[in-house]
Amino acid sequence: MRKFAPLLNSHPLVGTECPACKQPFVTGDEVTLIALGPGNDPEAQERAREGRAYTSAAVPVHWECSGYEDREPYLETI
Repeated sequence: MRKFAPLLNSHPLVGTECPACKQPFVTGDEVTLIALGPGNDPEAQERAREGRAYTSAAVPVHWECSGYEDREPYLETI
């Protein structure tokens, strides 16, 4: 699970609601993406069943909401 760099004021997530805690994302929040699965793409579903890489639908949540706050993160910007 990757921890992304703090949100900038101009980031489109700022002001939207975290689906986990229902609180808004604010400037400076650290977030991660929670994978939901391959969606309805038959090729991605097959790849997932086979244990191969696939494109996944995902939702952003606060890093603290992910349950991974004790792990050493990778920092990236999104």
